[in-house]
Amino acid sequence: MASSRDLSPTRLTHLSEQIRRAVLTAAGAQDDQLVHEVVHAAVTAFVEEGEARTAAARVAPLMDRLGRRQARRGSDAAALFESFRAARIATQRGLSAVIGEAITGSVVIRLREELMSYLAFLFSHARAGLELERERIERAELERPRRTTAPPALTSSQRRALARLRDGEQLVVLTAVTEPLPIALCHQPGVAADDERQTALAPAAWCAEQLCEWLDGQAVLGPAVTINDAIAAVALVRRAAGMLADGTIEDPRRLVPFEDLLGAMLLASNPVLNELMIAKHFASWGPMPASRRVALAEFLQLWLERGQPTNQLARELGIPPQTAHSRMKAVRQLLGEALDDPTQRLELMVALRAILPRWRS
Repeated sequence: MASSRDLSPTRLTHLSEQIRRAVLTAAGAQDDQLVHEVVHAAVTAFVEEGEARTAAARVAPLMDRLGRRQARRGSDAAALFESFRAARIATQRGLSAVIGEAITGSVVIRLREELMSYLAFLFSHARAGLELERERIERAELERPRRTTAPPALTSSQRRALARLRDGEQLVVLTAVTEPLPIALCHQPGVAADDERQTALAPAAWCAEQLCEWLDGQAVLGPAVTINDAIAAVALVRRAAGMLADGTIEDPRRLVPFEDLLGAMLLASNPVLNELMIAKHFASWGPMPASRRVALAEFLQLWLERGQPTNQLARELGIPPQTAHSRMKAVRQLLGEALDDPTQRLELMVALRAILPRWRS
């Protein structure tokens, strides 16, 4: 449909934002980089290809990735369908504003029909990924040896490897996310792995590129540590791998450096602490209408994270400058000096990350 290529980039960006917000609200999620990437790629592909099936095939790998992640998070096809239903509603509501006078008459009807077909194709690709990942998870669960007790922090072979280290000598922790570490890697000189090949200790001299070449599945690479810090490092890296496995953290790379997950680990490290920060800064927001509360919180989050002038934030959010200034004034009235204190700004950022998904749902 060549006429779809005539749509204004500004209007397309606005439509993408409407769809993204609708999907996040349906999923009860916070800002989600994968959802943002999927929506942007889907809109771009439809405009550039102009035909539903061809455009859907172009973004099929992303849809497969989205479906597989939802399976790792425990979602089923019904939950996935709800997200796509929200996207369909957002598309229908926003289409008139997006096309404006660029497309008229019977072409509008054909464009709507083509978009609905496009969403159906996208859903089929995402659902296929979801079902395949669920099957893989079920097979892995059946094949995984049953344990009656929790695994030790380190196996005897790993402890022997640590005992051979000279003072100050370092090693790295490598933990599998889903698939066990390859046997060939675990049997390399200087490497000590547990019986299930989930965690291995490797020489710190090995670079990330070397380790990545050995991997069949995804793994987390911990920092270089000495013998005194090894047990604590193993616990942290295992926890990061578990968060990747259940979808709490999203990272497409085969070998994920632990340092890149520090922010997500911090956010998930202490739910009680998160609740205390929420109560400290946002208890007075409770009686506020839900739509108002979410609008102010989303604006505050963007303001804290971007550090941009209010007018620029207004453009990014697609709202009038006077609306942005009004929200900033309301936020300052509610939070006062906390906005100017670096420590409390950090608290606000963490608290918003924790509370916004609940407010959106």
